[in-house]
Amino acid sequence: MTLPPDSVIEERLVKTFPNTRLRELARATGLIQRKGGKLEADALFWSLTLGFVTGHYRTLEEFRQEYIDTFGGTLRYSSFHDWFTEALCAFLREVLKDALEDLEENDDRLQGRFDQFREVFIIDMTVITLYQSLLGVFPGYGDDHAGAKLHVVEAVSTGLPADFTITDARTHESTHLSTGPWVENALLLFDQAYFDYRTMDLIDANGGWFLTRLKPNANPAITDEFREWRGNAISLEGKQVQEILDDLHRDVIDVEGEVEFKRRVYNGTASRAVETFRVVGVWNTEEQRYHLYITNLPVEGYRAPDIAKLYQARWEVELLFRELKRVYGLDEVTSSKPEVVEALILIGLLSLVISRTLRELFIEIIEEQQEDRSDDDVDASSLLPKERWARAFSRRSDRILCRVAERLGYEPPSLVESLLNDALDPNAHRSLLLERVQHEPFEADLA
Repeated sequence: MTLPPDSVIEERLVKTFPNTRLRELARATGLIQRKGGKLEADALFWSLTLGFVTGHYRTLEEFRQEYIDTFGGTLRYSSFHDWFTEALCAFLREVLKDALEDLEENDDRLQGRFDQFREVFIIDMTVITLYQSLLGVFPGYGDDHAGAKLHVVEAVSTGLPADFTITDARTHESTHLSTGPWVENALLLFDQAYFDYRTMDLIDANGGWFLTRLKPNANPAITDEFREWRGNAISLEGKQVQEILDDLHRDVIDVEGEVEFKRRVYNGTASRAVETFRVVGVWNTEEQRYHLYITNLPVEGYRAPDIAKLYQARWEVELLFRELKRVYGLDEVTSSKPEVVEALILIGLLSLVISRTLRELFIEIIEEQQEDRSDDDVDASSLLPKERWARAFSRRSDRILCRVAERLGYEPPSLVESLLNDALDPNAHRSLLLERVQHEPFEADLA
């Protein structure tokens, strides 16, 4: 295999995150308010995102050292710490938003069962453990636990978040599944935590599709059956879903279910609404029970087994969370400052985007090599599993950081300068214990 030069790596990254755009967003968000300061926005961005992957504990001191060792200059810890404010969070959010929008424009067309949809979105959340001292800002599930929730809408075409929010761990998931024109001709997959008839109705009204598991306490009334059975089959019409499960002996259930719910408050009142959705049940032999789903996908084109198969794609978001936690360390954030917590979560997401950007580059390289050969090659993306790629990327992110810095015209400090910056005591005016023992008078001398 003939490989391109290493320079393609920094070229792709600098193209994805242009230097001029980073500085422009830094000024627009108030992160950089004056020219000629000690800290450059582009240097800060790359030292944080690539340094985040390199470091194990990801302390602010490690970030500061990464910045100095790569981009040079002198920067006291207190000065560096002061940059972790809401302005930095706003800057990181805007950079992430730009990158995700660009990736969405360049995504590949969905294939197979998903080819009829504009996009397939998977909605879920994960909890990040925080210091107990943040209980007042980020209350967790218990009275003595602090935690943050990362709510994600993952786009299957890119394997990255199309949208995200950060809340405390007690915020309910259903409050962070908004609808609107963006759902048109898209399929939304979500679990029971987001189960809400009103949300389903709004997705349907906006021209979108949804699929989720039916909650155990949900009991739609059956108004019609979509499949005819031979012989003296039991009629399900007029019954409720939960009451038929124990006596039914079918591989699948495929019915129309009627549900009742409250619409949003309008002019001070919330009217009640009645809608019908498709309810599908597929018998699980191992668990000896039905797996029940509710959806507005049509019977034509999506049989009951297809519904169960489609829902399995929801596991992709679990793999995304596992990668964020295992590789990028977002299982726990070790800071007692709320702004630092949010910044580190955003930096983790940006590191993920950078990793996937380079993965796409290498997929392109493999595909180009395959075109030069006549043999039947496997899909290039399957040769680079996402989490395996992420680990390979993290092991070499320090080298990538150096190449990006060089590409941007930064000259790293000399080895002598780096050692002195790291070793010099900022509190040198304080006397050492040995010096006090050698030179300070004894009490007897003072007498």
